[in-house]
Amino acid sequence: MNIPIMLALVSLVTFGTARFCSKVAGENEVYSPSYMIIASLCLCLVGVVIHLVQRQPFELSAKMTGIAALGGTIGGIGFYAMLLAFRLGGQGSIIFPIAALGVIVAVPLTFIVYR
Repeated sequence: MNIPIMLALVSLVTFGTARFCSKVAGENEVYSPSYMIIASLCLCLVGVVIHLVQRQPFELSAKMTGIAALGGTIGGIGFYAMLLAFRLGGQGSIIFPIAALGVIVAVPLTFIVYR
């Protein structure tokens, strides 16, 4: 098995676990923005630790900064929508498969942009 496939499997498990944590948060009726802030701070901390371990300076072009900001904003909206769906009583067996259909958006966009 090659490294990209192994890393994709790590992503599958970690994203699945993170989504499950979102379901737990929804079941406990947390205030979604507070939950999102803590989750985002932890994501930021992971990025900082990776920078420190790899001894790399922070570098990102203006174009990629814009793309990162756009992706983060869109991801935040999706994250909030999913948390709210759970808080309003949505079942994980329904919400998770619908949210996972994001590949229907990503694949055509990849094809359009990179072909």
